Amino acid sequence: MCNLSVRNKPFISLMIFSLLVAATSQAIAGDNSDENDWRFAAEAYAWGPDISGTSTTGGNFDIPLHEIIDNLDMTIMARIGAKKDKLTLFSDIIYLDLNTDEKGSFNIPIGPGPGLTIGDKLDIGLEAWVVQPTASYTIFETSDYNIDLLAGARYLWIEVDLALRTTGPFANRKVKEKESEHNWDGIFGARGRVALTDKWDATFYADAGTGDSDYTLQGQAAFSYKFDSFEGKFGYRYLKWEFDGHGALEDLTIKGPFAGALFRF
Repeated sequence: MCNLSVRNKPFISLMIFSLLVAATSQAIAGDNSDENDWRFAAEAYAWGPDISGTSTTGGNFDIPLHEIIDNLDMTIMARIGAKKDKLTLFSDIIYLDLNTDEKGSFNIPIGPGPGLTIGDKLDIGLEAWVVQPTASYTIFETSDYNIDLLAGARYLWIEVDLALRTTGPFANRKVKEKESEHNWDGIFGARGRVALTDKWDATFYADAGTGDSDYTLQGQAAFSYKFDSFEGKFGYRYLKWEFDGHGALEDLTIKGPFAGALFRF
């Protein structure tokens, strides 16, 4: 689709910055190292969402999970970063690249006969980056639970590539259209952890913000289990943008279950 090496230099720079300064406090919780030392953690996870939205022309689209799995070309989903005392710097990085097609036909009535049958094929390509560098500060902490306040930014770049091909006696045509947009939004929110047992934790995350978008919001609830060398995690995540109507999309929603593994080092 697009040339990442040229067009997406800002994304690459932002990813490098995020990889240097990002972390998740849940992944680091329970570490016995000195509180004055920087502690690091990384998470690789799989998110199985449905993607839906509305274009500025009024058309709705809904891509369910099974279609995403069938047509996914490439994906990157990771969190990584660092914590020192009550300060945590973390980032979330998501990259999606998928292509699918829709085939069909329609009839044009001409005269008393059956008319002309026109075949059509719509190729749909979607590529997106979501990068969120964030800082949080622990305002309350005990051995059983903690609460953090957070602030940061969420960056979205999305490109939709459409190609319509029609075939028939008088209708061999190909129409292509490519739309892209990018948004920076400031976000504020909170997250926390509750120890259910010595192995099981429950975590929550919520943020909301605005900027280039009218608004954006995110919610996440999860359970985690501490193994000897890593922490397993599963839950549900909801992510939404409401745009200003001047780009390709009016709104975009990504929601669904996720599972991942957290490593401390």
